[in-house]
Amino acid sequence: MKIALSQSLFRLGDFEENYKKALESLEKAKKAKADLLVFPEGGLWSYPPKDFLYDKGFYKAQQEKLLKLKKKLPASLSLLMPGFYQKNKKIQNVCFLIKKTGPISFFAKEFLPDQEVFFESRYFTKGQSEENFFYLKGKSLQLLICEDLWQDSPKSNRAFKKRDLFISVNASPYRKDKKKDRWTQIKALAKQSSLGAVYLNLVGAQDSLLFDGGSLLVSPKGERLWQGAYFEEDFVCLNLGQKKVSPPQMKKISLQEEREKALVLGIREFFYQTGFSKACLGLSGGIDSALVSYLAVQALGADKVQAYFLPTKHTRKISYQLVELLGQNLKLKVFTKSIEPLRLFFEKDFIKKPLKPLTKQNLQSRLRLLYLMTQANESGALLLGTGNKSELSLGYSTLYGDLSGALLPIGDLLKTELYDLVLAINKKRPVFPEKLISREPTAELAPGQMDSKDLGSYKELDAFLKELFNKREFSQAGTKKQSLWLSKIQRQEFKRNQAPPILKLSEHDLGESWRYPISHRFLK
Repeated sequence: MKIALSQSLFRLGDFEENYKKALESLEKAKKAKADLLVFPEGGLWSYPPKDFLYDKGFYKAQQEKLLKLKKKLPASLSLLMPGFYQKNKKIQNVCFLIKKTGPISFFAKEFLPDQEVFFESRYFTKGQSEENFFYLKGKSLQLLICEDLWQDSPKSNRAFKKRDLFISVNASPYRKDKKKDRWTQIKALAKQSSLGAVYLNLVGAQDSLLFDGGSLLVSPKGERLWQGAYFEEDFVCLNLGQKKVSPPQMKKISLQEEREKALVLGIREFFYQTGFSKACLGLSGGIDSALVSYLAVQALGADKVQAYFLPTKHTRKISYQLVELLGQNLKLKVFTKSIEPLRLFFEKDFIKKPLKPLTKQNLQSRLRLLYLMTQANESGALLLGTGNKSELSLGYSTLYGDLSGALLPIGDLLKTELYDLVLAINKKRPVFPEKLISREPTAELAPGQMDSKDLGSYKELDAFLKELFNKREFSQAGTKKQSLWLSKIQRQEFKRNQAPPILKLSEHDLGESWRYPISHRFLK
């Protein structure tokens, strides 16, 4: 049996382009004389569609394209195209089985996840995964739709009946180390078969979610017959059951490479899908904005990134120098404009009363936002935020100031993780000036201000945050410093709730998978 796998980058609701991509894969499968062609979860809709599932126009568009694909099929090729089914008030996450002749049938997902970023029980009626099998060329093929793989397995209480081939179609978001879990699961399942197991995953990005691909085809002996590329589209057609299969040439990918590819893809897709081509951001001479500018240049091109350096009297000379060096390294034009006259006007002439020190600091950040948003509006650009996860956790940012933007690319990177990524990038080519990496972090909003004075050691803070996010215990802190951090975390939900979408890299991000009340009295 020859099976073709299309690790596709489908974009939400773009039925015309998604159909064209599917047709390209179909032509490849026909040329390779495949018996079966498979696509990732979500199919021509992509994933997750959320409340678009209530719009009947989406189902109509899907059905039109499925029928067009059916007409293109040769009699020898079957197609597994995931999608969504609606009848009356029942909606199901399904996979359509399409052949040249006969009606289009489908299999419905049984296990509907609600953890992390998922809300599937809000929309879907469950199917019966044990019934999701069919026969092709005399072989029994068991279909699993994403979560069904994790619920029905040798490690769970429910194990599948023996099948010739297991096929798992997925829209599984990226997180660190997830590929190890996938490998363990699909390898165990393959050993129950006569032909092996397929793990086919979506590639792309949708809002804050990043889909890494990394699909797998595993033999009954647990051998990796094929490994899909990470964060890129891929396609393969293999003859299952043949005695000799050439071992795949798979390039290993490091954690830092994963993160860079994920963030670049996330930015690129966010801009493409929202219809914007240009980005705007503020540079400060610090590590955070430097990394975001680098990622934006990789995603969009230097000519599509507008960078602004907006100093005040508190800005040190080293910041001027570092911004200039970074701009040269990235071939990025940086516009410099002092906001000191605006700061003085607001403090002395507009407000006309002495301001508190914290108010003065926040005023600078908000004036910068005023300038950046004006430039973004004038040029039709989207503003990128530059905050990191450590700052966002403790509320060390200004609401309607540096916390603002259309997207927060590095909002799921702790400060120490951010430095690790910058150092890894610099090993490939020296992008970030050495002094930019070695200088002590500072917001430069007041004389002598340093992050360490306001927050303490980032190394200690990040270690505390990692443990906190993993345990989800917000009532315990061992030291006085940890109690102070915990208090800040608990009091800043109103800020985090207004943050831009955050590209998700970890299991416990501060975006879609963070579900805590804004107002409460459980304070430490």
